[in-house]
Amino acid sequence: MLFKTLFAILSTALAVSATPLEARSCSPTYTVQAGDTCYAIATANGLTVDQLLSYNPSIDCTDLAIDQVLCLGPGGDGGDGGTCTQTYTVESGDTCSTIAADVGLTVSQLEALNPSINSGCTNLDVGQVLCVTGGTSGGGGGGGSSVNGLATYYDPEDGYGACGWKIQNWDMAVAIGSGNWNSGSHCGATMTVTYGSTTIQVTVADLCPGCQGANGIDLTEGAMAAMDPNYVAHGVDSVTWSVSY
Repeated sequence: MLFKTLFAILSTALAVSATPLEARSCSPTYTVQAGDTCYAIATANGLTVDQLLSYNPSIDCTDLAIDQVLCLGPGGDGGDGGTCTQTYTVESGDTCSTIAADVGLTVSQLEALNPSINSGCTNLDVGQVLCVTGGTSGGGGGGGSSVNGLATYYDPEDGYGACGWKIQNWDMAVAIGSGNWNSGSHCGATMTVTYGSTTIQVTVADLCPGCQGANGIDLTEGAMAAMDPNYVAHGVDSVTWSVSY
C-alpha cells in the first residue's frame, strides 16, 4: 500500500514537471537542446532576447530544460505561416517605406509578409514585431557585402550592450547603427572594418542610435585605437565594413 502511494505521488510529480515540455500553441517553436542559452536561441532565430522572453514569459534563462518547447512568435499573428526567420521591431517614426528600405524589401513584399498592415500602412505601432523574411542582407553590410560608413568611438565602461553582455572599453567590439540593427540580428557576428590600409575585426555587441550617417558604427575606444593610432585627433574615420557569421 505504501509503495502504491509513493508511486502515485512520484507519477504526479513527474507529470507536473513535464508540463513545460509539452507542445505549445504558438508558431513557430523551438525545442531546447543541450548547451542552449536564451541569447543563442534568440540570435539563431532572428529575435532579440527581449522578444524571446515576451513570447515565453514563464521561462527562466538560467534554468532552460532540454526538450523544453519555446515560442518563437506570437502564434499566427504575423502572416509568416510559422516560417518567419527574421523580424523587425517598429520604432517611433517608422513607416513601411523606411522599414522596407532598412531590411532590403519592397513595401509590397513587407505588406505581403505582414497582412495585418493596412493598405495605407497607417496602423503601425511602436514595439510591433514585423516579419521581414526575404531581406537581401538583413541590413547594410550583412552577408559579407561591404558598405561605406563613418566610424566613431565610445567607452562602454563595463556596461551591458544592447546584445545582452558587458563590454569593456578595450574590447574589440562595435555598436551598430539603428539603420542596420535589424532587431539585433547581427549580435555576436564578426564585423570587418577597414580604414586606409588597416583592417580590424570586431564583434557586434551593441546598438548605436546616434551613429553618424546611414551606415555609421561606434567602435570601442580599444578597437578605434587599434584601427587608427591618431583616432583622438581625427574623431571620425571614413571606413568600409561588412558583417560575417
